[in-house]
Formats: sequence, C-alpha cells, structure tokens
Amino acid sequence: MRFLSIATFAFPDHHGGAERVLAETAARLAARGHAVTLLCARVGGTPAEELRDGLRVLRYDVDRRSPVRFHASVRRGVREALRRAGGPQPDVVHLHQFASGLAALRLRAVRKSPRLLSFYAPYHQEWLASRLDGRPDGRAGPLVRAAAALLRRGDRRLLAGAHAILVLSRFSAGQVAELQGEALERTVLAPPGVDLQRFRPPADAREAAACAATFGLPADDTPLLVSVRRLVPRMGLADLLDAAQTLRSRGLRVRVALAGEGPQQAELAARARAAGLLDDVRLLGRLPDERLPELYRAASIFVLPTRSLEGFGMATAEALASGLPVVATDAGATAELVAGVEGCALVPPGDPAALASELQRLLADPARRARAAAAARRHAEATLAWDGHVQAVEEAALRAIAARRSR
Repeated sequence: MRFLSIATFAFPDHHGGAERVLAETAARLAARGHAVTLLCARVGGTPAEELRDGLRVLRYDVDRRSPVRFHASVRRGVREALRRAGGPQPDVVHLHQFASGLAALRLRAVRKSPRLLSFYAPYHQEWLASRLDGRPDGRAGPLVRAAAALLRRGDRRLLAGAHAILVLSRFSAGQVAELQGEALERTVLAPPGVDLQRFRPPADAREAAACAATFGLPADDTPLLVSVRRLVPRMGLADLLDAAQTLRSRGLRVRVALAGEGPQQAELAARARAAGLLDDVRLLGRLPDERLPELYRAASIFVLPTRSLEGFGMATAEALASGLPVVATDAGATAELVAGVEGCALVPPGDPAALASELQRLLADPARRARAAAAARRHAEATLAWDGHVQAVEEAALRAIAARRSR
C-alpha cells in the first residue's frame, strides 16, 4: 500500500511518545514493503527532504511565536508539503496529531482519500492540563474554558473525519467514546511495542555502574530514580522531587535523574535547591535517543509521577524492557501497561507522600526489587513486540479503504 503519513512533529526531530510511535510505525511499514511518505514539521536544522529508515520524509516550516501563528503555519506547511510530495494518489492517508490532522482535512486531496487516524490524546484536555497545574479538571476562567471548548470541537472533527481510528490503550478508547460515541465503532486498539534488543537490563552491576558514569553519576550504592518526561506540570516531576525530599527526611538517600526538556526546567532546579537536593538531582536535558538505554541500565527504579492523561507511556514500556521496577501514578493507561507485573506499584496522582512510601517499600527490600526487575523484563518480552501494532495498522488501513469505498 501507499501510505501518506501527515504529522505535526515526528521523532527524532521532536521527542515524545506519540512522535516515537508514529516514526517507528512508518519505518516498520516501509520495512514490510509499503511505500511511505511522511510529512512533518522542521525542527532545528533538519533537511526539507530526505530518505530515512526506508521512507521519504518531507518537512515544512512552522512559526512558534504564538498559537495563532503556529496553527496557521501548519496549515500552510501541510498544504505545501503535500504539493511537493506529488506522485500517485495514496491508498490511505494516515493522520497524526491535532494541528496537522485538522490542516489535512481542509485539503481536497485528503478528503477524497481513505483516512486512518492515530488518536493519541484529546488535544483540548492536554491544553487545559497545561494551564491548570497538570490536570484538565481544575477550575479555569471563562476564556480558558471557551478556548478548550473550541479545541474540543477540533478533536471531534478529527474523529468524524477518519474512516478508521487507532488508539494505543483502552483508556484512550474511552476518551474516543466520550468525545464521539459513534466513532468507537471505527476504533481499533493497537498497543505499540519497544525495541527489546536496545532496551535490555544491564548484564551485571559493573555495566550498570559504567552506564551511570557516562552521565557523571557517582558509582556508589545510592539508589538512582529515573524519569524520562517532558518538563511540564502534567508530568508530575515536582511530586517526584517532593517524594525524594520525604525519603531524605526518613533517612533514605536517593538520586534522581530527569531526562527531558521543557518550560518547567528552571522551576524544578529551584525546587531541588530549596529542598537541599541539588547534589542529588540531575536535570539531564533532552538526551539523544541512542543514550536512553544507558540511562535505564544505570537506574534502580523508574518513576512515572504523571498527574493526568497518560495515553500509553512509551518511557514506561522502555523501562520495563530494561528490567526496571516501576512506581507510577494510577493515571490514564499506566495501570493497563503494568497490570500483573510483580513489584510494580501504583499510587494516586498528585500524592508525593504516597509516592515516597511506595518507593521506600521497594528500596528497603532488595530481594523484592530484584524480583520486580525480572518480572518487568518478562512482561515486556511477552507483551511489547512491535509486530502486533504494525499489523493492526495495516488492517485498520484496509478497513479505512473499504469504508471510503462504501460511502
């Protein structure tokens, strides 16, 4: 099949779980013999066009000076990139993300094609959460609510414009049902996978220490808590730092390494300084993809303190594959991802005391931690292969083609 994938951002230009899933899916579709063209925004000095991972990548420029300028530039960029793509009509248009998806639906060439939508999260809820301390259900003024209502209509339009819809979790399927009940009939559940060769446990303590040293972390017995997140309030990283401070007050020293970038970086650094944790908290910034496996292999426990809207959790999947116990909040799809994994624990979102208590139980019992590590890897091997996801995309694309022909 000829796939035309239209995205706002894609990995490796832009880090994020959705970006990683869509880029991995496109590359794996190409490896299975499909012709794939990916349109996405330019980040930094990336080329306007290249062949990468067996697919053709066409990039368009965006203007990030304001939301209005951004969405207008995405509309122009998608239209221009589609013109540059040329060639025969695609068999299916694979839409990703809010801005580019809505921009594509304006175009006649897209409207007359079968359309498959990968629905990662309701954009209006993520937007609300970004303004309400990480949760979409807090109190907000009338202007914020009015803007969210407008964005919600955009989410509904995306769902209505798709002949078939893919979600990564049952949680996300529930969000589809809440937005537009009839769309659930066109929705397919397709959890993504993880590269089980790249993300693996350390061979021994010596390898774990060597991995820690590459990040400038001391090679001692202090447990290392790791989280890989965008530095925004919804990710709950302030709660993790508060939990580390609580552990310190109980006589348990831990180190915390946060990989990611975002507007909360200065705030988190100040919080660590005020809590007396500056020597034990490392803000690593955005790590190159090839370094992520080393970070997981250096860690003792992976912590996912998300406050809301965890649509799947690619970092959690990578941590499980790396043989890490997971302590996470019961937000979104996380409970689905770690269900039945011995030693993985869930706590209420936004509760640093509960997070600290669960971490303390795991830290105080090395045997339990070792069992949890082994169980995490077994779970990843049994449930987190990419083949199932890519096959589901192929089947959903065929459903979209059939649905388009029947209309």
